Amino acid sequence: MSANSSPKVVKLDSETKDRLERLGAVKHRSPHYLMKEAIVRYLDQEEYNEKINQETLARWEEASLGKVVSHESIDFWLSTWGTDQEGSKPECEK
Repeated sequence: MSANSSPKVVKLDSETKDRLERLGAVKHRSPHYLMKEAIVRYLDQEEYNEKINQETLARWEEASLGKVVSHESIDFWLSTWGTDQEGSKPECEK
């Protein structure tokens, strides 16, 4: 155990414990390794979800202040894609 880690207790019901042990045997990994890996993956996913949520809230705030690009501007810009006159992305109109 590294100097920066500390043991934590996780209470598992017998079915979950059995599943963990079976998977560990199949994967040639300890139940501890599988639990640690699951926690790290869960935290990575939840942190990513929270980042996306915060970005969405910030964009929603900008939109509520009128900082938007019109549908027409986007439509025109997209119509130039793949042509010799491909335009640059439109800027917010406010």
